Amino acid sequence: MRGDILQERKCIHVKISKEVHAALRAKLFKHDLSMQEVFDEFARLLVDDNNSRATRIIQNLVDKKLARALAGLPKRIPRATFGEYDTEMLYSLINDEERPGEDDGNTDEEDDVVREGSK
Repeated sequence: MRGDILQERKCIHVKISKEVHAALRAKLFKHDLSMQEVFDEFARLLVDDNNSRATRIIQNLVDKKLARALAGLPKRIPRATFGEYDTEMLYSLINDEERPGEDDGNTDEEDDVVREGSK
């Protein structure tokens, strides 16, 4: 029977480059450590909010990811262009606002109040 089932452990699978894998494996072999032990310990350090070094590593990764995302954005965001119909609609709306007394939604009594106030 598998021991990881009895210990209530979860398996994870990660992909790293072959070069990093080989270098990490060699380094850990010198210290008689397995990748399992190292990743398990690092996960514990991350979960423990009191460990600022592991948290700094994560924050560094977040900063690098954000920098890569920002580097991929266009330097200048193109301005929106208006089509002929949009331009005509805007001019029409502006002209309607500039013409007093035409059907602006006010009742006749409201128009009289507006005219008296402008005298």
